[in-house]
Amino acid sequence: MRLTAIAIQNLLRRKLRSALLVLSVVIGVASIIFLYTTTQAMQEDVANKLDQFGSNLLILPDTDQSLTFGGITVEAPTQVKELNMSLIPLMKTIKNKETLATIAPKLLADTTINGQSILLLGVEFPEELHLKKWWKINGLANQQTPAANEVILGNDVARSLGLSPNRTIVLKGQNFRVAGVIQPTGSAENDQAVFLDLNVLQKLVAKPNAISLIEAAAFCYSCPIDEVSKQLAAVLPATKVTALKSAIDSRNDTVNKFNLLARTVSLLLFLASGLVITMTMKSSVEERTREIGVFRAIGFRKRHLLQATLTEAGILSVLGGLCGYFLGMGAAVNFGSLISNTQVQILWQFNLLIYALGGSLLIGLMASLYPAWRSANLDPSASLRYL
Repeated sequence: MRLTAIAIQNLLRRKLRSALLVLSVVIGVASIIFLYTTTQAMQEDVANKLDQFGSNLLILPDTDQSLTFGGITVEAPTQVKELNMSLIPLMKTIKNKETLATIAPKLLADTTINGQSILLLGVEFPEELHLKKWWKINGLANQQTPAANEVILGNDVARSLGLSPNRTIVLKGQNFRVAGVIQPTGSAENDQAVFLDLNVLQKLVAKPNAISLIEAAAFCYSCPIDEVSKQLAAVLPATKVTALKSAIDSRNDTVNKFNLLARTVSLLLFLASGLVITMTMKSSVEERTREIGVFRAIGFRKRHLLQATLTEAGILSVLGGLCGYFLGMGAAVNFGSLISNTQVQILWQFNLLIYALGGSLLIGLMASLYPAWRSANLDPSASLRYL
């Protein structure tokens, strides 16, 4: 009789025990598959949201002066050397252009009001408001964009000039309506500036198409931010591309915590499944002491008994891994996004089937090594006493 046939017969004779062992593997594999795919979707969702929550790239003229912007010291634009709007189309030609979620050009200028020096920031309001989602603006409704004759004031500017929404402010000889006032942000470039339409400021300072810097938010989940920086530097002449490491580090720290959680829970499930298989196979060997004694008495060698026990465990583990994959993947595809409250759609990942089968087979064989070794080393004479 072939060893595989013996193993299958043993499994069929003990249907309940075999079903429970398969169930333990199914639960372990399904839980790991579900956790892995759902956590992967959560990582991507969090990474995408963090990548859009403010800029993580600054593009400035390549000069020797410095400026603190966005909390870091970077190369600064000068009045002599400025960028221009022709760089925007060039940015959209890089290999990973799809990672550029928001491109927000800016023109910096200054003016004097009531003896106070005021910073003017020309921006494209749709991109700027998308980039600065944390802004809370008094007087400006949600999703509302200021018109060309309207401005948004930083809190410090509004307070020092005694201005509020719907009031009028004169900038460079032109009247503007105050569309809103930004609540305090703790950032000088937000609290101490007046934001107005980029095209309007370019006309006021007689610098058509000129910009001082470009802020960009790049998705760095699918492409390293350093790689995006290199690609931009290659297509943008006479510029310095700077990645804001603090934003990137914050994003990576959050994503890494999800990774740690997934690995920890997967390890616990892996160990729990292994323990169940070990105890089940050990119990099976103890119940078959007489049977093993007969096999040894009729000439079966130790390696035959070892192989038969491992074959049983292998068959059950592969069956459990197959069922566990479809159960876990099916649950993730249908309910993963809902349970994790993410906007990333989870798709079938058939490559995980190989890992599910390989992992379940590995844990099944490893967990069965001791029971198999014990069955192979039973004393035939002692076993035959049970006859």
